[in-house]
Amino acid sequence: METLDTRGRYCPIPLFHTKRKLEDMSSGDVLEVISDDVTARETIPQWCQMHEHEIVSIEELNDHVKITIRKC
Repeated sequence: METLDTRGRYCPIPLFHTKRKLEDMSSGDVLEVISDDVTARETIPQWCQMHEHEIVSIEELNDHVKITIRKC
């Protein structure tokens, strides 16, 4: 599993980096995205659904969210 920490960056940067990272990964690989941007909590899962990537989990933590994605 790879981790992408986008804390301190705001929309659309977390989604942009998530997209780029997934493009470099193989099907079945898992990416954990960490973000403190409120918008990313919605845009990243929506984008993943549109591109058929699996959202494994969304974990709300104190000051950030951890989104785990399996590339299709």
